[in-house]
Amino acid sequence: MNGQMKNYNSKEAKQKDIAVQAFIKEINPYKAKPSLGIDLRALSKYVKDTNQSVSALSPERINSFSLKNNKDHH
Repeated sequence: MNGQMKNYNSKEAKQKDIAVQAFIKEINPYKAKPSLGIDLRALSKYVKDTNQSVSALSPERINSFSLKNNKDHH
């Protein structure tokens, strides 16, 4: 790792930072609003109310929180 650090000068660091910032602007999640297709708020509430973990739920149960399902999740 020392060899890598020696070769990483400030000009390269600045160029990398500029590239990273450009990438972040391109995929800004607040503008793009990516979706898992799951109502995470309802899923979180259900898990809390039933004292379970998300990992303990079956895939079918998790899919019942699909944004396409507009029914009651309980």
